Amino acid sequence: MQPTRFDERADEILKYLKTDVRYGEHFLPRPFFVELTGSPDSGKSTTIDKLYHTFKDLGFKTFKPLEGAEAIQHIPRTTPLYNIRTAQYAIAQLIDLSHSHTYDLVLFDRCAFDGYYWMMYWLAKGKLAPEEAELYQDYFLSDFWVKNLDAAFFVVCDPEIAMRRNQEDNISNKIGETTNPANLKVLVDRLHQAYRELSPKFPQLEVVDTSTMPKKDMIQYFGDKILSAMEAKVMREAKAQTAK
Repeated sequence: MQPTRFDERADEILKYLKTDVRYGEHFLPRPFFVELTGSPDSGKSTTIDKLYHTFKDLGFKTFKPLEGAEAIQHIPRTTPLYNIRTAQYAIAQLIDLSHSHTYDLVLFDRCAFDGYYWMMYWLAKGKLAPEEAELYQDYFLSDFWVKNLDAAFFVVCDPEIAMRRNQEDNISNKIGETTNPANLKVLVDRLHQAYRELSPKFPQLEVVDTSTMPKKDMIQYFGDKILSAMEAKVMREAKAQTAK
């Protein structure tokens, strides 16, 4: 069919808006995506906060989505549904942001890999059947979104050291469902197990023990790792363009 005058006028406006540049991945790359997940008081949230400001100061338009634990407070933490919902919350943002060019770097405090290892925890607690845990894990690791996580870290810490960190600036001695030495050990063990299971398929995944790391060294380590992942992707893209 021949385009109408209305179609031609609309096309001229779309050319002015440069929609192919605005939305086309061939012109503008999607953001770099990084996930840090791990056991409580391992230092991941502190690291993300500092890296957010560091990369902004370097000139990157950086975004750190609200952690699922802060966004999802209406579901009790004593049920697998809580971690299913927090993972869904983060994955939805990963999907949406991967189809936009608003940011250069997005730092997730827990995302898809977080959902995977929490299903292991609930399976061990007897609150999920094996087939249920596997079903959710397969969903969390769908290639539709996990392929966009350019770097991902399982951040762990010795339970006793984590408890001391927790109490350093805590005005209450009351501890939560998972923030006690016994459960912290379970979480750390599960994170190591998850890494062994997933690392052959997901090379962007790394486990990092922060037990003996001073805060500044921790931030420097993750900052270097993130820059290395970004540099590697830039080089791959450059080679792909040259090969065309």
